[in-house]
Amino acid sequence: MPMVMPISEVFTKTEWVNLSDHLGLSPKQAEIARQLFGGSSDKQIAQELGIAVSTVRTYMSRMFVKLDVQDRNELIVNIFRQFRAGCKGCPRWQ
Repeated sequence: MPMVMPISEVFTKTEWVNLSDHLGLSPKQAEIARQLFGGSSDKQIAQELGIAVSTVRTYMSRMFVKLDVQDRNELIVNIFRQFRAGCKGCPRWQ
């Protein structure tokens, strides 16, 4: 099983809030993306949030369209790329 890094080791809380706002993610989408960074499955995310697996998948599908990606791996890479491209150097991201 691959080692999973919690999002808190990738972004500070402030960085994550600012990044998810910058990307236009809803609070639920941001939470689902946060859990994806932690390696959670759709079923684990659904259990954690108290929603159906199909609802998790709907949120993810909408994020894929919003961020122009095809799958969860591309989503994670895209989010991190956005952070590296501009967010980290901006004062508002500190």
